[in-house]
Amino acid sequence: MSFVERWRPETHTFHLPHGETMITLQDVEVLLGISIDDEAIVRKTNLTWAAECQTLLGIATNAVVLKGQRILINKLLEKIDQGLLDGAAEVVVHQYARCHILALLADIIFSDKFGDRMHTMWLQMLRDLRNPPQYSWGSACLAWLYRELYRATDRGVSQIGGALLLVQYWAWFKFPFLCPRKDLPPDDAYGPPFAPSPLSIK
Repeated sequence: MSFVERWRPETHTFHLPHGETMITLQDVEVLLGISIDDEAIVRKTNLTWAAECQTLLGIATNAVVLKGQRILINKLLEKIDQGLLDGAAEVVVHQYARCHILALLADIIFSDKFGDRMHTMWLQMLRDLRNPPQYSWGSACLAWLYRELYRATDRGVSQIGGALLLVQYWAWFKFPFLCPRKDLPPDDAYGPPFAPSPLSIK
């Protein structure tokens, strides 16, 4: 992504030919529809994560499934694929819901640069699903993205995580000429890639 190459960690901005620009909290709220005004996401980081996964997700872990604070996304998907039985207990329904939410967070907001794991620290914010506190997920999303952009400026790094969908939407919104053109025909409208277009035949 060319925009990542223009990120400067010294200023936390994109350096462009016409000046500096950045993704703001307002951009997060408008483009992703995520709250930026509620309670800050600040919690403990010294919990026993295997026990948290067992209690809140209903997933038994080992050194392969859970590495530090990061759980394999495939384990979440397996839990989701199992589905819910009729008359399932509320605790089981909540575990199932947390797996869904965590998988969505992993896919859209807090993606891992390898794409296969998700930080379980977000589970703390999903503990009470009956009366969940309202958090500023937008602030956490932007902070996570800024951290990933900072890390991506290292010459030895070839991958990046974070809300890259936000970066794409923001770039399209700020620079409309980057958007895919809606008036173009489908790729296969004129046959093979190197076949002459009917529009060019006189």
